[in-house]
Amino acid sequence: MREVYRNPALRRLELAWVGSIIGSWAYAIALDLLQKARAARAVLESEGGEAEAVARFVSLLADAEPERKEAALRLLRALEQLLQER
Repeated sequence: MREVYRNPALRRLELAWVGSIIGSWAYAIALDLLQKARAARAVLESEGGEAEAVARFVSLLADAEPERKEAALRLLRALEQLLQER
């Protein structure tokens, strides 16, 4: 290991190798994120369906007064528990 630290050519080679590995990982992650973003867009752009209903509900919830927002969140938690019991 000491030889790597003392030899500038080996240091550059090791840094290049590390950079290559990091670049490969970053590329794979970017492709995965792009695929997920395209899938999300397809769901959101589809006519009707669950995504549209959820988007409308979240929009209403975001604009609600704090008391109503808390009541709606309690209702959603109760609905989640009910659906999980099934």
